[in-house]
Amino acid sequence: MKQKIKRKENPNQRIQGVFKKKYSMRNLVFVLGVLVMFSSCEDYFDPKLTNERTFDVLLTQPDNVRGLLTYAYRAIPSSYDTFNSDFLDSATDNALSNNLTNNINQMITTDGFWTAVNNPLDNWQARYDDLKNVNLFMEVGLDGTVQYYRSNPTRDETYRQRLKGEAFFLRAYIHFELLKRFGGVDVNGQLMGIPLMTASIDIDNPDLLNLPRNTYQECVQQILDDINTALGAGLPESYTDVDPDFDETNLGRPTTVACRALKSRVLLYAASPAFETSTYAEAAQAAKDVIDVIGATLPDAYSVNNINNVSDVYFNNDESDELIMRRVSGEANGNTNALERSHFPPGAGLEGNGNCNPSQNLVDAFPMANGYPITEGASGYSESDMYANRDPRFYMTIIHNNQSFKGRTIETFQGGAHMVGAPGVTVENATRTGYYLRKWISTDANLVSGNVVNDVHYNAIFRKAEMFLNFAEAANEANGPDDTTYGMSARDAIAEIRRRAGIASGGSDDYLASITTKEAMRELIKNERRIELCFEGHRFFDLRRWEDNLNQPVSGVTITDNGNGTFNFSRSTILTPNYKGFMNYGPIPFNEILRTDNITQNQGW
Repeated sequence: MKQKIKRKENPNQRIQGVFKKKYSMRNLVFVLGVLVMFSSCEDYFDPKLTNERTFDVLLTQPDNVRGLLTYAYRAIPSSYDTFNSDFLDSATDNALSNNLTNNINQMITTDGFWTAVNNPLDNWQARYDDLKNVNLFMEVGLDGTVQYYRSNPTRDETYRQRLKGEAFFLRAYIHFELLKRFGGVDVNGQLMGIPLMTASIDIDNPDLLNLPRNTYQECVQQILDDINTALGAGLPESYTDVDPDFDETNLGRPTTVACRALKSRVLLYAASPAFETSTYAEAAQAAKDVIDVIGATLPDAYSVNNINNVSDVYFNNDESDELIMRRVSGEANGNTNALERSHFPPGAGLEGNGNCNPSQNLVDAFPMANGYPITEGASGYSESDMYANRDPRFYMTIIHNNQSFKGRTIETFQGGAHMVGAPGVTVENATRTGYYLRKWISTDANLVSGNVVNDVHYNAIFRKAEMFLNFAEAANEANGPDDTTYGMSARDAIAEIRRRAGIASGGSDDYLASITTKEAMRELIKNERRIELCFEGHRFFDLRRWEDNLNQPVSGVTITDNGNGTFNFSRSTILTPNYKGFMNYGPIPFNEILRTDNITQNQGW
């Protein structure tokens, strides 16, 4: 065990007992005030509440009680580019933002920008507000006092049990979202988590608001306990069966599979070098538990034989079998073109803002179609024709020079139609790296004035490929690449990821076969995770939990058109991130440190 993870018994670890069980009028005003703030969302709260109603009246209106839980669903993101139209990958070596004043861009370029006072990743207050509502729902909405179906006791109890499953899943999910942002080694050298909130707080007593941080291990255990409670409640394995309360229109709700997927993610993080509070064996088993349900074969969601159709087959498809849990983006029905407005290339009838610019680093991470890295002689890679014969996922992820997109040939060479100087293209919307984003972008959407077209978008909270990658990483670290203790090996899981991606066109994956050691397999798994899950919010946290180098120089390419159908490519470093070593762990918000002596700050902040 690493010396930095020094633990002491936390005398405040059992905080549940300090919460009062009664509710004052001030509590009620607070709760109703929150509900009223969001009562404009008719799907959430109907009828609307006012702060003149008493707590007893609240209990007679099940829609309002259920609204406490529904409101907390805001903790589940509805889009990947939630950082002012930027992806978190733009804070890594995967991409850059062309918005130079964006918080994410400044976080990696401006020394002293990311602080405990100014934290672009800070969601502390919002998530604790959500926890207050979830806990209050658990206490007033699950004990049988509130009747959701008075005339049908059986249906009422079934419904209540499903709501219980949702509530415990949400509490686990929210605690983990806080833990991965704020957990870390504190100024006392202890690996600490966050203050666990597992009961509603009486806000008449300010002392009870000063909750101490629980240890990281205690947080993980509480999250796992909540997941197990959710699994034992009334959640279904899927919502595909017609049900009067929970049918196929409720795919944004958790299932038992989603619960197991969250457990897999939590245990993998906890086993990682930055935390080491659980074992890779536990993480491998948790991932395998998901695979046992979803099957050992990944669905053909990538449209390998028709890469231009990937959005229809995969991420704009409401029947995509790849998604374990999803949320509709944008409006209530997901019908929007916000992603396209932000990330379409600019100019030439596309009229996007080109915000996210994948890096040359990420381009180089994609292997050739035969599975070999471009650095291997057997790959057949040519620097003068760098986009030929690449892993099919490359074409479905990144828009490159001379690629066809929406009936246009993209020109990112100097003087091209999608570079600075072309009509509608400026330094504010042109790519900084030579690339634009393809992943998550609908080819059916259109931004041209007079012919604007929207599309439905789905944000995957968990998807099947992640479970295979989680298993591969954990199983390899636990037992090496070929051990079959869990019924499959790390090699088997990675082989399925690569098969589905179209590597080796269904033939032999000779490069994978050449990997024989745990260390070599580790690097391959990390790279597969990087390219498979890019622009899904994983890499920022993966680099930190692995304790890998955060300051890899981010490069791009300058392309010159030779005028004869060929191009010259000149690589260059655009910037080198300026992260400090202590930034493996994020800061506790400064105002929380000021407000109470019970919370310690993470080292370095």
